Amino acid sequence: MNNCPRAVVMRRIKPIYKRFPQFDYAPLLTDGLEPRDAALARAIDRAVFRRWISLTTLIDAATERNVRRLDGSVGAALLVGAAQLFLFDRIPDHAIINASVEWVKRESDNKRAAGFVNAVLRKLTRLRGEKTEAFDAANPHHFLRPDGSAYVMTEPIYSDGIASSTGLEEKVYARLQTKLGVEKANDIAVNAILEAPTICSIPTGSLLPEGVEQHEDSHCFLLPHDVDVIDFLTEHPTVRIQDPTSTKALSLCEMLRPQRILDVCAGKGTKTKQLRAMFPDAYIAATEPNEARRMALLEVASEHDVTVYTPDTAGPTEPFDLVVVDAPCSNSGVFARRPEAKYRYKEKTIASLVELQQDILRESCDVLSNSGHLLYATCSIDSEENDAQVAWLTEKRKLQCVNRVSTLPQGLPCMPNTSWHDGGFAALLSRG
Repeated sequence: MNNCPRAVVMRRIKPIYKRFPQFDYAPLLTDGLEPRDAALARAIDRAVFRRWISLTTLIDAATERNVRRLDGSVGAALLVGAAQLFLFDRIPDHAIINASVEWVKRESDNKRAAGFVNAVLRKLTRLRGEKTEAFDAANPHHFLRPDGSAYVMTEPIYSDGIASSTGLEEKVYARLQTKLGVEKANDIAVNAILEAPTICSIPTGSLLPEGVEQHEDSHCFLLPHDVDVIDFLTEHPTVRIQDPTSTKALSLCEMLRPQRILDVCAGKGTKTKQLRAMFPDAYIAATEPNEARRMALLEVASEHDVTVYTPDTAGPTEPFDLVVVDAPCSNSGVFARRPEAKYRYKEKTIASLVELQQDILRESCDVLSNSGHLLYATCSIDSEENDAQVAWLTEKRKLQCVNRVSTLPQGLPCMPNTSWHDGGFAALLSRG
């Protein structure tokens, strides 16, 4: 039981349950599980974190107790149980309830906890009505499902509106609505409950690998769910896991002919590899403050002739013709890929990120040559992180905006994944 998929997820949630949403999200460790069980554990884990608020709203309707104050083991058992009852059709209700009850018997010191979990989960099955094939995000009786269907609840569980039904905090939804209007805010809220497809890009002129589905963007394709990503990338070394929005950011500078390029905050090196393919003869350097990501970047650097500046090395100090800044951001354009980001999309967090972005941009401008270009990119849709930063660069750093592109996320239950793309922003600026 301790190594079953559900137990692995509940064990992960237990210590962080009362800290929601103030916790660091990391990939679920599934060591020791069979591949099929590991896949189920990851699916349950993603469902819980993506729909935490929707699920706790359900649980709240099934008990008079304060959901936030529940013991961590009880909260974990209820979240994992509720996620399966409403999102995993192939698992029988009795198996779901029994697994949560048995787990909490071992994990909780409260002798009544198991009975409480059993009663709440059984109450949820009674609140869960028939399924309808087309959900209405504004219907307070609908529990929304990522395939576009909904369970019609016997009570108006989501009377607070679309925020709780899609798993957003009220402040987050209110900010989206203020920035984008009701219609676009609703689309982003619904997009955030979906499982984003794995999209790959290929260099211009390359042939599409066998067994994949072409994306609407001619340089991209969808990777099937049953394909091992590591094996696939090993077999196809020129392929990059990269959404069309991210791919197109660098297209703003494809007409340039830089001799020296600096990739700032390069992450694991996805854009660094793209830069090498675009500018095979250029000197390319990169920085990455996060140690774990920098280790991956160093592997890319050794293969693609890239210099990586680390805390132990001097530089960068010499001027560069092109500086690429893929800045840390709110990730508000990729809520579907990073469900934890939607819990942090708040005014205080944005203000802190804007300050950090400007610090990075100041340092980047310091190594920009007199006639150089700076490419600023985010996976955010927030104007304060995007257009306002361009305005800051033009006013405070005396750069000129050459071109910019802003993209909202696209992907709803009624749309094919071949048209999916993330949200993001990119602007090319010049000096001199």
